[in-house]
Amino acid sequence: MKQKNILFISSWYPNQEDPTLGVFVRRHALAASKHNNVKVLFTKSDEEISEIKIEEINCNGIQEIIISYPKVKTSIPVLGTYLKVKKLLKSYDIGLNLLIEKEFHPEIIHCNVMDPVGIVALNWKKKRNIPYVVTEHWTGYTDLDGRYAQSRKLKSYIPTIANNASWILPVSTDLEKALIEKGLGEKHKVIRNVVDTDSFVFSPVSPMQFLVVADLENDQKNISGIVQAFDVFSKSNPTIQLTIAGGGKNEVEIRSEITRLNLEEKVKLIGRVSADVLSDNLNKSYGLLLFSNYENLPCVIIESFACGIPVISTDVGGISEIINAENGILIQPKNKLQLVEAMNITLEKKWDQKAIRQFAINNFSLDKIGKEFDAVYQSI
Repeated sequence: MKQKNILFISSWYPNQEDPTLGVFVRRHALAASKHNNVKVLFTKSDEEISEIKIEEINCNGIQEIIISYPKVKTSIPVLGTYLKVKKLLKSYDIGLNLLIEKEFHPEIIHCNVMDPVGIVALNWKKKRNIPYVVTEHWTGYTDLDGRYAQSRKLKSYIPTIANNASWILPVSTDLEKALIEKGLGEKHKVIRNVVDTDSFVFSPVSPMQFLVVADLENDQKNISGIVQAFDVFSKSNPTIQLTIAGGGKNEVEIRSEITRLNLEEKVKLIGRVSADVLSDNLNKSYGLLLFSNYENLPCVIIESFACGIPVISTDVGGISEIINAENGILIQPKNKLQLVEAMNITLEKKWDQKAIRQFAINNFSLDKIGKEFDAVYQSI
């Protein structure tokens, strides 16, 4: 089939200020580029600049245009919202016109996370007659999170964005159900997150640790709960370490909890790390730990699978859709005793690590997800 020109736009995307923001969107763009001609356009406000700044980046063969524009500064809420939307639309128009000048004419807009960039996709559909699809990642549509249900502002415009999309592509069945229940979108298809199985590789060594990869934020991720459970686990498994990769607003609180429990020699925080470092850490782990109170479908689960490493996770969001008895253990949120028990079971069980990796290749590889995107594009 003929390749189509697909323009990715996103509410979240990696940039100099936050290189991990929406990294899963970049991976989706890479997957889509396996079968179509893909470019990425992302704009953001910046309070440090006084005029528009344009960066052009080549990342894994995909052209990315990152536009920064001066941040709106006003204390008047209604005026602030109007000016923010106006600048958002203008900055994306600048980027689109730049691409058109270079002979790239988008046939489909692939919008990622409707709030707020869906406003841009809707505007281009009405003014330029370019259809769009939406990949949605945001947990705010689920009842356990509930941020959408509680926001009169979002409910005033998100339905129009969703219902004008050719397809809504949630990354989990759980999120699909939430979107349908709220009347968001007319055609839905689950297309999951992607893992680069060339970056996350199976290279087993003697395990020495359990690994946590998450924002250091307790309301959702409950990192302090993991530390407390590990304190109990460690008393009968004194040689095993806990490594935590990530950064976030509760880092000081989490470090204080580690100190309070005298775990400084057993629990290590290594910050945000590259894919290579993360792959190395996964391969020397007994398992990956997630203890979230709510989730959608975290990419780190499939990264762990790609390395052949089982996952212990709370049964929230869409996680149970991909974790089974062959690749992990599901527990209940906030249940630290279950987490301790699951860690002990993980030590004792004979896991088929090659089968776990093959599961990742079969379901979440760049080629697999790229073909699923292509089928959607070709249907439009």
